[in-house]
Amino acid sequence: MNEQYPADAPRIVTTGHMDFTEARQKITGGPWLLRQTWLDAEQPGLRTASVHFAWEPNAFWVLARLTDDEITTASTADNQDLWALGDVFEVFIGRDGIPDYLELHTSPSGHRLHLAFPSDWREIAQSGTARLDDFRQSPIKFSSLVNKLREENAWEVLTKIPAQILPPSNPLTAGQILNVSFCRYDAGSNGDDAILSSTSPHAQADYHRRHEWRNIQLADA
Repeated sequence: MNEQYPADAPRIVTTGHMDFTEARQKITGGPWLLRQTWLDAEQPGLRTASVHFAWEPNAFWVLARLTDDEITTASTADNQDLWALGDVFEVFIGRDGIPDYLELHTSPSGHRLHLAFPSDWREIAQSGTARLDDFRQSPIKFSSLVNKLREENAWEVLTKIPAQILPPSNPLTAGQILNVSFCRYDAGSNGDDAILSSTSPHAQADYHRRHEWRNIQLADA
């Protein structure tokens, strides 16, 4: 990974569910900002996006706030190709030292996409023996809530990632390190290309460059 010193994620206690008011109070790790490090100069249309995070033994929690001039999506169901349908917030996450990882999407309509990639997924894809559907998970096993703040030209995403879906499926523990990247597609209805951004210092606009993801350490408190 690209960081010598990981960021701390605070440990929290929940009932297993939170609303946005409680989440803003408890999920305080970060914030991480989404940038465009693969460009010499960031696009004028890049809008501010920030992400906080926290954990408990059975789940990793993510709270994102995305400034957006035009909140838009054509998604109508879970597990569609959400990045091709409008705005989307994405979480890439894996345990340090474990090559398998997850890619989890949430659209402003609250629809989700759950992808799970094994260590050799690139070789499988390049061989032509696999399709994206082979990595698509159904039923979806993470949860997301969306809060649209239209007067503030923003939307929020609250995502709960159960520890059991994060290989090798054992509970999260203090001191453990996660490799994480938060990304977005900021689309418009005028047909222009979506504006991409990420918390990772990518040299190319490729969110799957895991060696450039950042590290989060699960803190005791």
